[in-house]
Amino acid sequence: MDAVEAARQIAARLHTEAVQRGESPWRPYEFAMAEAKRREIDVEAVAEGAAQLNGARATYSARDQLILYEDKGIDFEKAFLIAHEIGHAELGDSPDDGQIFEVDPTRSAESSPVGMDRVIDYSHRQRLEVQMDLFAREFLLPRKLVRQLHLDQGLTVTSIASKLGANLEIVAQQLLDALLLPEVEPASETLRERTPNSEQREASNHRGPAYLLEAGPGTGKTQTLITRVESLLSDGVDPAGILLLTFSNKAAGEMAHRLAQRHPQAAAAISIGTFHAFGLDLIRRFNDQLDLPKNPRLLDRTEAVELLEVEFHRLNLIHFRDIYDSTPRIAEILGAISRAKDEVVNADRYLQLAQAMLAAATDEESLQNAQRVEEIAQVYRRYEEIKRAQKCVDFGDLVLLPALLLEQNEEVRNRLQQLYDHVLVDEYQDVNRSSVRLLAALKPDGKNLWVVGDPKQSIYRFRGASSFNVTQFGNQDFSGGQRGRLIKNYRSSVEIVDTFSTFATQMRGLHEETRLVPTRDNSGIAPELQCVERGNQLSVALADNIEKLREQGFPYRNQAVLCGGNERLAAIAAELESLKIPVLFLGSLFERREIKDLLSLLSILTDRRAAGLLRVATWPEFAMRMEDVVSILNHLRDTQDPPRTWLNDPGKIPRLSREGVNSINRLAEALAGFTTESQPWRVLSVFLLDRTRQAADIALSNDVAVRAQGVAIWQFMNFLRGQPAAQGLPIVRLLNRVRRLILLGDDRDLRQMPDAASGLDAVRLMTIHGAKGLEFDVIHLPGMSKDTLPTSWRRPPCPIPDGMIEGAHEGSDEHLQKAHDQEQECLFYVALSRAKERLCFYAAKTKSNGHNRPTTPFLERLQNHVRRTEVAPTREIPAPPEETSIPAVLEADNTFRDSELALYDKCPRRFLYTHILRTGGKRQQTGLMMMHDAVRQVCDELAGNDEITDEQLVEKVQSALKTTGLSDHGYVDDYKALAEQMLGFLRSSRNGRKAAPGGAAEIEIGGHNVKVAFDETLTDQAGNQVIRRIRSGHFRKTHEDDLATVAFILMGTRQFPGASLEVAYLADQKTWEPSMGGKKLGNRAELIQKILTAITTGQFPAERSSRTCPNCPALFVCGEVPLGNISKKVS
Repeated sequence: MDAVEAARQIAARLHTEAVQRGESPWRPYEFAMAEAKRREIDVEAVAEGAAQLNGARATYSARDQLILYEDKGIDFEKAFLIAHEIGHAELGDSPDDGQIFEVDPTRSAESSPVGMDRVIDYSHRQRLEVQMDLFAREFLLPRKLVRQLHLDQGLTVTSIASKLGANLEIVAQQLLDALLLPEVEPASETLRERTPNSEQREASNHRGPAYLLEAGPGTGKTQTLITRVESLLSDGVDPAGILLLTFSNKAAGEMAHRLAQRHPQAAAAISIGTFHAFGLDLIRRFNDQLDLPKNPRLLDRTEAVELLEVEFHRLNLIHFRDIYDSTPRIAEILGAISRAKDEVVNADRYLQLAQAMLAAATDEESLQNAQRVEEIAQVYRRYEEIKRAQKCVDFGDLVLLPALLLEQNEEVRNRLQQLYDHVLVDEYQDVNRSSVRLLAALKPDGKNLWVVGDPKQSIYRFRGASSFNVTQFGNQDFSGGQRGRLIKNYRSSVEIVDTFSTFATQMRGLHEETRLVPTRDNSGIAPELQCVERGNQLSVALADNIEKLREQGFPYRNQAVLCGGNERLAAIAAELESLKIPVLFLGSLFERREIKDLLSLLSILTDRRAAGLLRVATWPEFAMRMEDVVSILNHLRDTQDPPRTWLNDPGKIPRLSREGVNSINRLAEALAGFTTESQPWRVLSVFLLDRTRQAADIALSNDVAVRAQGVAIWQFMNFLRGQPAAQGLPIVRLLNRVRRLILLGDDRDLRQMPDAASGLDAVRLMTIHGAKGLEFDVIHLPGMSKDTLPTSWRRPPCPIPDGMIEGAHEGSDEHLQKAHDQEQECLFYVALSRAKERLCFYAAKTKSNGHNRPTTPFLERLQNHVRRTEVAPTREIPAPPEETSIPAVLEADNTFRDSELALYDKCPRRFLYTHILRTGGKRQQTGLMMMHDAVRQVCDELAGNDEITDEQLVEKVQSALKTTGLSDHGYVDDYKALAEQMLGFLRSSRNGRKAAPGGAAEIEIGGHNVKVAFDETLTDQAGNQVIRRIRSGHFRKTHEDDLATVAFILMGTRQFPGASLEVAYLADQKTWEPSMGGKKLGNRAELIQKILTAITTGQFPAERSSRTCPNCPALFVCGEVPLGNISKKVS
């Protein structure tokens, strides 16, 4: 239990005691005043802005036993201010340091880990104020009470707020906490720390030169670090001169809490936080030196991409040119820029490295690599110029800028060196060179620098962490530094310690003794490898073993399944749940079923075509058959009514059943009063807590899977509270932002479970990275095959400049491959060492084609420490609902377009939504995409037309840009120039051949008609004919054998024998002649026949992809569909 939860439970107890004394919680002001009176605390109201408040809204003087609060607002606000100050009195802390923090009655117990909240780490003082806000809300309206009011008495959030005289937002937040999060049980006993052993005492008592403590898993690293701080305090060191740096806000908070329990005053003065939070603090403190505002805006990745998108095509890139959808390219380059900042390489230095590579290039490959690096340098320079102009910073700047500032500014450097006498660093194996440079500027001689880490657990190489920094410690870095080592493992059984210690002796790059000494007795049970015949049996074997271990006394919550990636975890989670194993795993928050449900509901308020109804109609409250949903979608497609107006008059919709009308009426009631401009958080708060019983049903469920859905909804609602303000409709902005977050992988931190969920009895599923620093009784490691572990190294999309990575004595690729191989070993070591009692591996013996599937070579290194068993599961994994067939009655004379078949080949589910259900919608449009829409408009007129003059072409381009909404864009001249270049190429590529308009030809495949379109025919003077397609975008390698190309070739062969085929790619300003060998063409034609059969039998499975799904128009509605039949003619 953390300090905030402990404070809330104390507040709830005080509330109960006050009610027992006869106080009424429905009069919050009198309720709070009565509590103050009981404590003999005087309470006085003063005018807003009164000098006595010193800039605050309320204050408490323990010496005078006096609370002052501003006399402003409704009674509940005044009660809240009084209760906040009572919290200071009750918890024994009333700091008088002059700092002012904003009071927030709606504050969440945990901040959402996106944007600025990802970086900001509250100081101990700030944490106290957060604690008091939650204390005050709990005292006035305990979660237990509000839960009882909603569940037992049926009061809605609106009625509770009205009766209490509080704002709806306050009551809603308390209800969300009470209903969606599990109740946190009071701690049964206080955690007792062991008496430090001799190695720990020696390390914590070290004084003088720089010191590196190597602390392996389970050796008491955190306790030693805390003991170190206490040792300094006992020596009389000023706590304000202690700086403790960590790598996560959670770790910083835990350390601050542990110190505050025993040294409250000192903990308030010690600076504890992450490197990035400390860097942000320095940027704010010395903003004038950096030519930045006092509180510069921190760009997240989505904002950074948007900043560059409008500039990207102006840089005249060649290797990274993409004038259709530059987002993936920009994201890759931003990753390369971030990696450069890890190495303290700015844009100028990056360009120097690129030029050195160009000069040293000896062959085509090295020349192209150098040219790509030079292009990245161009983008890097322009990106920094844009950021400077907008006075903002990005994540990489938070350590880079302070490091460079301290190195280059003697006055600032001296000031900070004098301020921080002692610097302590946790997880030193995870620091990058930027962090080391910052430390070196703070402690150039290393005196009083104390760091702890373990090179065997260096698992963040992708962000610049390297065991090189551990190797350099005491040598080039902090010369003369000393080292110590903790060798006693208190966590794991002898068998498990021996297992991971044996593996450590064979890890690369480690030259010192790595074995740990177990302090526990033998358990008598060795780690086990369970082998199954096929891969689809792995999750069944895993589920069976989880259940077996639970029966042996290991609850679900004490077992964890670890994997290398979230996609594999998501699949395992779904399979375990289908096998009735409760799991705790959020995964990709926005792709969870319950979150997509809510996003689809929101979309109904802004989407005229109401595609979200496909999901909403599967809810019990608004259940409709597919026939009704199709009738509604068809009606909305044929009308131009504004969004949601159809809900008010379902009688206008033809062929709607009575049940369908009733469901629409219920949905209309649930969304009553909301418009296209409504705020998402408020819509869903009222929907969940007022209009429906969805949150109540979750709270009353004993099903762990349902409770986990509640945790996910709480996390989502917490995310919605922090949406940045911007122009446009709030719901549309939200949906677009979610797409971007998924596409760029910027939603990863939202996969972290809220602390309150830890009480659920469910198996934990997490990545190995996420498990770092944790421990479980049982660790399960599935997928222990050679083809999955270790993973193969892949060359990054953006080459790393040679010479950029300090300590790399070979080329960048060789260094990256070596670092990858070392990191894979570290990941395996971390996974092994999380286990306390049992360690279980799982592997399949054969591949899907029947060939042998060897186990990972890492298991071979464990020698005889692992026993192997053969298991033969008897159960099968049930198919998920969205994978079952959908009854689709298609008319016999259906004709399919080649583009439709190509879409089915990529994702059958998207084909269903786009061409069968015709839900409409399109991906989020960038300026470049809108420009392509304009080009395609003009192409329709230009194809086969030789008569249009240059002047007419310019006019048509201007008209098309206006139609697509680009005429008022700030970069319209650039888009216009690009469009004219592309269309100019189309005309010039005809090479004097006579153009005629294209058309479409039908071919028969497997008894079905396939219509193949082409844009123009070209005929030269000799009568040779070319059948041509025009594409505005870029040529992709996948085009060579996609089904649209196959159909084009078949059509040309059958309908235009003797003619040539050609595709013009306007973005590339190149043409391509498609061709395919007879055998391959026959095989692909057979695939078309299979697809046509699958369509007519209702087979529409989803092909999930983190790359393509975020851009799919059906992203939010994709999933289970209503029961019923689809009757459709495709033509």
